[in-house]
Amino acid sequence: MEKRTMGKRIYREPTAEQAAKYRQIRELIAAEIPEIKKEAMALRQGRHAKIQEAVAILKAERELRGLSLADISERTGISKSAISKLENNQDANPTINTLAKYADALRMVLSVTLTDRV
Repeated sequence: MEKRTMGKRIYREPTAEQAAKYRQIRELIAAEIPEIKKEAMALRQGRHAKIQEAVAILKAERELRGLSLADISERTGISKSAISKLENNQDANPTINTLAKYADALRMVLSVTLTDRV
């Protein structure tokens, strides 16, 4: 194993056996990456759908109670434009705190449930 130095660190060249082992590991990881990305995207989309469902419920309740964006803004401290974007932007990604403030303004409770993945 040959040593080379750069600054204070010592780098060792791997043996042929180690290099082959590392190459094999990199190939295994590269083969798994597309499936991992696919699973992550599916999870992300599922989470996003749940958030959008919660926002839709809050918006429907606001409208049912005849409250304006200004009313909710006054009660939450969140700007009217931010509430509008939250309600109308399909890519909105609100924090739990934002959703909880909105729910509080409607005298509702935001509840988060954790369950085992099926």
